[in-house]
Amino acid sequence: QIADPENCDQMYESLVRIHTNYYKNKYPRLKDTNFTGVTVEDCKMILATDVLQQMEDMKKGTWKKLREKFYAKKPEEDSK
Repeated sequence: QIADPENCDQMYESLVRIHTNYYKNKYPRLKDTNFTGVTVEDCKMILATDVLQQMEDMKKGTWKKLREKFYAKKPEEDSK
């Protein structure tokens, strides 16, 4: 048995509202942005490219990483 059925019902109703996005539907946002002003699509694109870069770095061997780290820049890159 439940000690406080009224309190339990209130908590259940609150969880139902969260689960069904009641407040998201009741108070829709005008723009789908965050505090920086970047859209959700831009965030996804940035995150996807970062993950791809990290995966490429993981594929490289230890010697290749060290060589790239200590390798001097090419003269063409310095002029840019």
